[in-house]
Parts: sequence; structure tokens; C-alpha cells
Amino acid sequence: MKKFLFFIIFSVMSVGFSSEVKAQAARTLDNHKTDDGVLVAYPNPTRDILVLKSKDNSIKIKTVTFFSILGAQVAEYVINNNNAELRLDKLRPGKYLMRYTLDDNTQKITQIIKQ
Repeated sequence: MKKFLFFIIFSVMSVGFSSEVKAQAARTLDNHKTDDGVLVAYPNPTRDILVLKSKDNSIKIKTVTFFSILGAQVAEYVINNNNAELRLDKLRPGKYLMRYTLDDNTQKITQIIKQ
């Protein structure tokens, strides 16, 4: 009887733990997105590919420029679309400032970490 009771308690605890682990994993995935209200960039930090998506399909991303923390321009991409996948494998690991320009000439800057 004690083994059966232990089994039931263990089963209930493991199911609760499993759902908590899944919820924590989902929160962690959300933390890997950069969302400034206009553009979503993920994963951040990134290794080789950074995905950019405009939150409004009618707004296109014209250009994306990467700057080192010291202010030197290290890469520039012409996109002219509302989403893109940028290859960042040529950039060295570190922190970068990403400036993007939209088709209405709005410019914003966000931080991207390259691993």
C-alpha cells in the first residue's frame, strides 16, 4: 500500500514538474526575441542567422546596418521586404548595434548579440 501511495504522489509531482519545465522553456524561447513594437528579431543572441519580421505586413524593411560597439560599420544589408533572414556568420562574436530603416524612412536601433 505504501508503494502504491508513493507511486501516485510521485506521478502527480512529476506531471506538475513536467508542465512547469515546458512553461519555463516557452518563457526562455520568448526571451530570445527582440521586439521593439515595429520589428521582431530572433534568436537574440544568435549564432549565424538572424530572422527579422515586420509586425505590420504593409511596412517593409529597407536596410539593416550593423555597427560594432565602438561605432564602426561592420555589415549592411538591403532587404526591401517585410521579413528576412540575415547571415551573420562573418561577424565576430560580440555585441552589435543594429540600425534598420523602414520604407517610410523611420530608423530604429537595437542591440544584437552574436555568439
